[in-house]
Amino acid sequence: MTGELDPTLTPDQAGPLDDAHAPTSGATASDAPLAGSPSTVVGGYRLGPVLGRGGMGEVLLAEDLRFGRDVAVKRMRNAPTTDAITRFLREAKIQARLDHPAIVPVHDLGYDAEGRPFFTMKRLAGTTLQEVLAARSATVQKLLRAFVGVSFAIHFAHERGVIHRDLKPANITLGDYDEVYVLDWGIARVLADGPTATRNSGSTVSAVTSGETDSNTQLGAVLGTPGYMSPEQLRGDEVTAATDVYALGALLFEILAGEPLHARDALGTALTGTAASPARRQQQRALPA
Repeated sequence: MTGELDPTLTPDQAGPLDDAHAPTSGATASDAPLAGSPSTVVGGYRLGPVLGRGGMGEVLLAEDLRFGRDVAVKRMRNAPTTDAITRFLREAKIQARLDHPAIVPVHDLGYDAEGRPFFTMKRLAGTTLQEVLAARSATVQKLLRAFVGVSFAIHFAHERGVIHRDLKPANITLGDYDEVYVLDWGIARVLADGPTATRNSGSTVSAVTSGETDSNTQLGAVLGTPGYMSPEQLRGDEVTAATDVYALGALLFEILAGEPLHARDALGTALTGTAASPARRQQQRALPA
């Protein structure tokens, strides 16, 4: 959350189709105004600047008074509905149960004085992949290493029955020490049957179960960000692990070609373009041999 970071965590140009889940997975810091006075303390955390806002929630920098460390606090804004609270808590539980080096760990879950839930996460120091790609500030080799890290994290989630559904450069942070993090599990799908998976070694992998009805999985609901959504996702059909694989392919294309797979200037263009084959274009960057 330090360095040259996006202070608002705004979504991609086209934005997510479900604005209530605009990315707010606190990964960056800024000089944004304080969310309260320096003495504002909620559940043992002294609140600081707002790092990012979405349609439903916001992320703040905070000091953990018990351990003397900085954390990111994600909380709901305004007066949330019961359904919104359920979705928020579901996101926190899914992210907390995905214990992987490339998934931001959740530290704590609580409620403020007004009964709004919040959860705290590790504070990250780094830059979003979206910013890195726009600035062309990293080598292809470094970007490919980050892509491999993202792929392992998504494979880890898939083994536990979780589909991210909103993979895009804005939801990936490259750390200052070559770490990589997959952010924002707000519209993740937990497979209904929640099966356990078995690795080739024979060890059992415990599936993530949300404990609540997955309200984000109804057929016909279009959730995600144009330009990275698979055809079935755009149609509102049932999504599977292949949905994330499609998004990974779009990310890899952008890393190698230096431009997005599909235009993000308008929703209609993205809807039309994703279902069709992308046009052949000139190579935008030199690739390693």
